[in-house]
Amino acid sequence: MLDTDRELLSKIRLGEDSVLELKEVFFKGDRIQGPDADALADELAAMANSNDGMVVLGVSDRSREVTGVPLEKLNLLEAWILAGAPD
Repeated sequence: MLDTDRELLSKIRLGEDSVLELKEVFFKGDRIQGPDADALADELAAMANSNDGMVVLGVSDRSREVTGVPLEKLNLLEAWILAGAPD
Protein backbone atom coordinates (compact mmCIF):
# COMPACT_ATOMS: atom_id res chain seq x y z
CA MET A 1 0.00 0.00 0.00
CA LEU A 2 2.70 2.49 1.01
CA ASP A 3 6.23 1.86 -0.19
CA THR A 4 8.30 4.08 2.12
CA ASP A 5 8.36 5.51 5.63
CA ARG A 6 8.03 8.95 4.06
CA GLU A 7 4.77 7.95 2.34
CA LEU A 8 3.38 6.57 5.59
CA LEU A 9 4.30 9.68 7.57
CA SER A 10 2.79 11.87 4.88
CA LYS A 11 -0.45 9.88 5.00
CA ILE A 12 -0.50 10.13 8.82
CA ARG A 13 -0.05 13.91 8.63
CA LEU A 14 -3.12 14.13 6.39
CA GLY A 15 -5.16 12.30 9.03
CA GLU A 16 -7.82 9.65 8.99
CA ASP A 17 -10.00 9.06 5.99
CA SER A 18 -12.03 6.21 4.53
CA VAL A 19 -8.93 4.02 4.14
CA LEU A 20 -6.73 5.10 7.06
CA GLU A 21 -7.48 4.58 10.74
CA LEU A 22 -5.05 5.79 13.40
CA LYS A 23 -5.11 4.23 16.86
CA GLU A 24 -2.98 5.11 19.85
CA VAL A 25 -2.19 2.09 22.03
CA PHE A 26 -2.31 2.33 25.82
CA PHE A 27 -0.89 -0.23 28.23
CA LYS A 28 -1.37 -0.83 31.93
CA GLY A 29 1.23 -3.34 32.98
CA ASP A 30 0.75 -6.38 30.78
CA ARG A 31 -2.72 -5.39 29.60
CA ILE A 32 -3.95 -3.36 26.67
CA GLN A 33 -6.09 -0.44 27.91
CA GLY A 34 -6.82 1.02 24.50
CA PRO A 35 -7.88 1.14 21.80
CA ASP A 36 -11.33 -0.14 22.62
CA ALA A 37 -11.57 -3.70 21.28
CA ASP A 38 -15.10 -3.31 19.92
CA ALA A 39 -14.32 -0.03 18.17
CA LEU A 40 -11.21 -1.54 16.60
CA ALA A 41 -13.19 -4.59 15.45
CA ASP A 42 -15.80 -2.31 13.84
CA GLU A 43 -13.11 -0.40 11.97
CA LEU A 44 -11.47 -3.60 10.74
CA ALA A 45 -14.81 -5.01 9.60
CA ALA A 46 -15.61 -1.83 7.68
CA MET A 47 -12.24 -1.94 5.95
CA ALA A 48 -12.62 -5.63 5.15
CA ASN A 49 -16.00 -4.94 3.58
CA SER A 50 -14.51 -2.23 1.39
CA ASN A 51 -11.51 -4.39 0.40
CA ASP A 52 -9.21 -1.51 1.25
CA GLY A 53 -7.77 0.20 4.27
CA MET A 54 -5.02 0.37 6.82
CA VAL A 55 -4.98 0.63 10.59
CA VAL A 56 -1.83 2.20 11.99
CA LEU A 57 -1.32 1.44 15.66
CA GLY A 58 0.79 3.73 17.79
CA VAL A 59 -0.48 7.00 16.34
CA SER A 60 -2.85 9.46 18.02
CA ASP A 61 -5.90 10.04 15.83
CA ARG A 62 -6.40 13.52 17.34
CA SER A 63 -2.90 14.99 17.18
CA ARG A 64 -1.51 12.61 14.52
CA GLU A 65 1.54 12.24 16.75
CA VAL A 66 3.45 9.00 16.35
CA THR A 67 3.48 7.66 19.91
CA GLY A 68 4.75 4.22 18.97
CA VAL A 69 4.54 0.90 20.75
CA PRO A 70 7.30 -0.07 23.17
CA LEU A 71 9.39 -2.84 21.70
CA GLU A 72 8.89 -5.00 24.79
CA LYS A 73 5.09 -4.75 24.32
CA LEU A 74 4.94 -5.77 20.64
CA ASN A 75 4.34 -9.45 21.38
CA LEU A 76 1.58 -8.54 23.84
CA LEU A 77 -0.10 -6.32 21.25
CA GLU A 78 0.19 -8.96 18.53
CA ALA A 79 -1.31 -11.63 20.80
CA TRP A 80 -4.17 -9.25 21.73
CA ILE A 81 -4.99 -8.62 18.08
CA LEU A 82 -4.74 -12.29 17.03
CA ALA A 83 -6.91 -13.38 19.95
CA GLY A 84 -9.70 -11.09 18.79
CA ALA A 85 -8.71 -8.25 21.09
CA PRO A 86 -10.15 -9.62 24.36
CA ASP A 87 -10.50 -7.04 27.13
